[in-house]
Amino acid sequence: MKKHILTSLFFLILSSSAVVKGQAALLVLIFGDKVATENFYFSLKLGGTYSIIHGYEEGKNAMSLNFGLVNNIKLTEKLSLIPEFLPLSSRGIKDVPVLSTGDSHLDELLVDVESSDRKLSYIDIPILLRVKLAERLSVSAGPQISFLTGAADTYKSSPIDDVILTTELDIKSEINTIDAGAVIDLEYILVPPRGGKGINIYIRYSKGFVNLVKESSGTNYTTSLIQFGATFPFVKE
Repeated sequence: MKKHILTSLFFLILSSSAVVKGQAALLVLIFGDKVATENFYFSLKLGGTYSIIHGYEEGKNAMSLNFGLVNNIKLTEKLSLIPEFLPLSSRGIKDVPVLSTGDSHLDELLVDVESSDRKLSYIDIPILLRVKLAERLSVSAGPQISFLTGAADTYKSSPIDDVILTTELDIKSEINTIDAGAVIDLEYILVPPRGGKGINIYIRYSKGFVNLVKESSGTNYTTSLIQFGATFPFVKE
């Protein structure tokens, strides 16, 4: 068990580098079923994210995709440790009132802008404890730390009749680079593992506690995420 936990931490540390994102996913695809046991195995995760950024009085909540790797470490018959690495995880809000770019000259060029969109990209690393509730049903909870990889505001304007100009502004320097939060999710085994592979479906809620914006003039901008989708475990049964 100690060897498995150390292996898991090793993969987690490697995964923090953007260079190995694709290599890690390829490793699971090729070798996932070969290193898998009932007590230690990997899964691929793919789903959708409905993100809410609290603090805006107007705007529409945004949808995006999420993708990542899951490590399953069985501790007892009912308890498992679940470290995850999600390199594709976004938050956003659409159609918010126009935000100043911070550059008066650029603001003058954005003619007849009605609204703007804000998109934040993260690497999420949750560490969860899973409790088996029934033969196919489990609940998980734990902390999550998120690392900002990109942030942009997108403006649509019409400087000329019948012409739509899209302007994207990099705002990464204005956003805190780390977000910390908590996660709770529910998972159901839809297709039990056969030939080393299966399908699980999940729904997850996560809440961030850190103010996203470095200088927010007293407004606290935090996130809530509702995620749903499927995991594909590589496990010997």
